[in-house]
Amino acid sequence: MIALRTCATPAQKQRWLRALLNAETRSAFAMTEPDVASSDATNIATKMLRDGDDYVITGRKWFITGAAPPRCSFLIVVGLTDSGAERSRRHSCIIVPMATPGVRLVRRLSWMGCEDHVAPIGELAFDNVRVPRENLLGDEGEGFKVAQVRLGPARIHHCMRSIGLSELLIELMMVRAAERSAFGRPVIQYDTVQRWIAESRVELEQARLLCYRCAARLDQAGHHDAWRDVSLIKVAVPAMLQRIADCALQVFGAMGGCEDTPIHQALAWGRLLRIGDGPDEVHLRQIFKMETMPSWSIANSPYLAAHPL
Repeated sequence: MIALRTCATPAQKQRWLRALLNAETRSAFAMTEPDVASSDATNIATKMLRDGDDYVITGRKWFITGAAPPRCSFLIVVGLTDSGAERSRRHSCIIVPMATPGVRLVRRLSWMGCEDHVAPIGELAFDNVRVPRENLLGDEGEGFKVAQVRLGPARIHHCMRSIGLSELLIELMMVRAAERSAFGRPVIQYDTVQRWIAESRVELEQARLLCYRCAARLDQAGHHDAWRDVSLIKVAVPAMLQRIADCALQVFGAMGGCEDTPIHQALAWGRLLRIGDGPDEVHLRQIFKMETMPSWSIANSPYLAAHPL
């Protein structure tokens, strides 16, 4: 929705955004592809070729969150419109109704045996899909600009869901540890279990504060000036979720790995988020670059100016 709110024309908002706001439909953002390393978005190879007043789209997308449910009626597709332009200007975004001839849901995907029941993941094929030029979101060549407007809030959303899931895992650990006994005393009385739960709480509250700060920065300064904070939470929160899920799995034992609890799904979700919407390595590289920028350099450090080494 935020991509449409920020980048759509009034006519596009009336047709596409209003239906989303009224919960009359669902949409999906189709960016990741199976045949290229999507960690470098300039690799995106799905073709969007101009043909008169239309664009003709050919290519494949996969691991597209929300593309599989029947209520998904349109996609925002990222594709290559000008291979000769500079790398950041080669791609564009366009709105594609799911009912357009040539759009095909290839299959519904799971991750490590787990499905996203809220927004089922799909693999899509585009076989000479013809879409009118008026569906272009933003100007031609602004695909990455539109994508970044969407990706910042989306990453916060993923982290918020992970924080809520981590809160649930801590509650489950407390209940499970209190109701089980081993070697003559309740599991919750063992120092190791107490430490797992306490450290999980510390990590969770740290992650929560990072997300609050990131959301505030995004609201106040916009997506362009919030990228450092977005990268920080994108690295920190999935790793936190994985660690807490691993502790919960250890507390629950075999039960934690079956369908009776959400623990195994939390573990898989945390691992997925270390890849999805940019892998850890890309975000760590971004964080490092911000440290080397003039405003973050040692020469400009207020602390070191007051406390020289």
